[in-house]
Amino acid sequence: NRELKVFVDSDWAGCRKTRKSTNGGCLMLAGAWLKVWSSTQAVLAVSSAEAEYYAALKGASNALGFQSMARDLGEKVHIRLYSDSAAALGIIGRRGLGKVRHLDTGYLWLQDAVANKRLTVAKVPGTKNPADLATKYIKAEDIDRHRVFLGYSHEKGRSAIVPSI
Repeated sequence: NRELKVFVDSDWAGCRKTRKSTNGGCLMLAGAWLKVWSSTQAVLAVSSAEAEYYAALKGASNALGFQSMARDLGEKVHIRLYSDSAAALGIIGRRGLGKVRHLDTGYLWLQDAVANKRLTVAKVPGTKNPADLATKYIKAEDIDRHRVFLGYSHEKGRSAIVPSI
């Protein structure tokens, strides 16, 4: 089984006009980025935990879709979803709403998916979460820190496989 890594993040109420949050995330397989997104959440989150949970829902949904496509092609992938939000991971790890009162119960399918081992979840430090690149205004040195964490190098010159113009 190959591991499909899903990194997710959210900026709670980042839009000053609508107070909606932004989802950010990426799907990675064997060190390659398969999909990256940054999108406004359709639902108005009333807490940062809720916004982070919605980001996890989007990431899990994208990953499960990719897993299904891979299965159709004869490949087995295991999904591991990474979030830097302890609160969102707490919501995902329990059954039912708990103390969260504003979450529609239709969004609790992720709890079932984790309980049924369709995917696993893990904590990633906020400083090492590449999904930050899709949700926050960050400095060049922060971009470089993410590049190093992901194992990418910066090289000068033109790739040998690109024809010269």
